[in-house]
Amino acid sequence: MDNIEEKYFLTRGKLILFLFALIVIIIVVIIVKNIGGNSSEEYEEFESELIAAAENYAVINDIEIEDGEEKRITLKQLDKMNLVYNNLKDKCSGYVIISSEKDISTDEYEIYYRPYIKCPKYMTVNYSEY
Repeated sequence: MDNIEEKYFLTRGKLILFLFALIVIIIVVIIVKNIGGNSSEEYEEFESELIAAAENYAVINDIEIEDGEEKRITLKQLDKMNLVYNNLKDKCSGYVIISSEKDISTDEYEIYYRPYIKCPKYMTVNYSEY
């Protein structure tokens, strides 16, 4: 005697197993995506904190930047003055470049702060170990 379930390729048990596997795959993809996305946001937040710390450092130490000049402030210098509070300060190395660059549209010099960090799982583009 033929069993009715053997005639059909997709049985109720196979359908339930397939849906369960699909749900598990979707959950894993969402978790991996969230973990990866948060980490880069965390590093970008740390870079923003370094900009604020460098601005404060420049004011506290009365650092003046001449037109066309640039100065480098290391993460260690900022940390020594307790200007960085992020937990990544112990895991990463880095620096902030303060530069005075000419704006072509206004023909005047402006101060720019560019943070660079190197961490175990992240590194700012153009980071240099000089």
